[in-house]
Amino acid sequence: MCDIFALCAGNNYTAQQYLPIFAEKGRRNMNGWGIGFYRDSRAFVEKSSERVYDSEHVHESFQRLARVVDSRIIVSHISCPLNGGRHSAYNHPFSLSFLDHVWLFVHVGLVKGINSYQTANEPRIDVDVYPARVFEYLRDQLVSYMRFTPYESLTRSLTKSIKNLIADYPGYYAFFLANESVLFAFFNFRSLMLLRESGSCGNSLVVTSIAEGLSDKGWAEVKPADNTPGKLLVVAGPDVLYLGDLA
Repeated sequence: MCDIFALCAGNNYTAQQYLPIFAEKGRRNMNGWGIGFYRDSRAFVEKSSERVYDSEHVHESFQRLARVVDSRIIVSHISCPLNGGRHSAYNHPFSLSFLDHVWLFVHVGLVKGINSYQTANEPRIDVDVYPARVFEYLRDQLVSYMRFTPYESLTRSLTKSIKNLIADYPGYYAFFLANESVLFAFFNFRSLMLLRESGSCGNSLVVTSIAEGLSDKGWAEVKPADNTPGKLLVVAGPDVLYLGDLA
């Protein structure tokens, strides 16, 4: 199973303390990796189809990015053998521009049937992997809701979009959707681990799917509740704006 990571900070910050640990702990997922971040409200994505951890070392480019990336929001994805390794274009994060933002998306899970989804909107993600279709589906739903109900909150529109997604394409979902200032996380089958950092480690919130967290600090486990569609987390800077089950 793939793994995902996000850092959401009050100011531009690096993830050099946690990204290499994320790579090492996710070393069972050996078929590619990606890191997404923002600079001056522009999204940047670096990807590789090479193993993130090999010969007892974290990939050199991954380590370099961990040191130099300076962003309020950073997301990363390590691919498992079933979801990467063919070409870097197949690896996450994926990026799309809509609603006056450039969005980043990483996903863990298994969804059947969504490969047949065909978006009518541009731009499209020109790779044949189902997480790209999930991202396009959410984009299309959000654009539709915000176009016809412009005063509705983004969180409320995303909640409706996710409910439609699960109804149309049931499956296992755990994803991060982010723009330059806010991070959304939805998960319905895996726990996420959260850690609030401050001081020398930056004023930030770190989120990962690595079950034991990325250090010996007090990570909080957040589980999706039984008999609900899943749980939604909304983060801006180091602050949790919303955390609750989808009714």
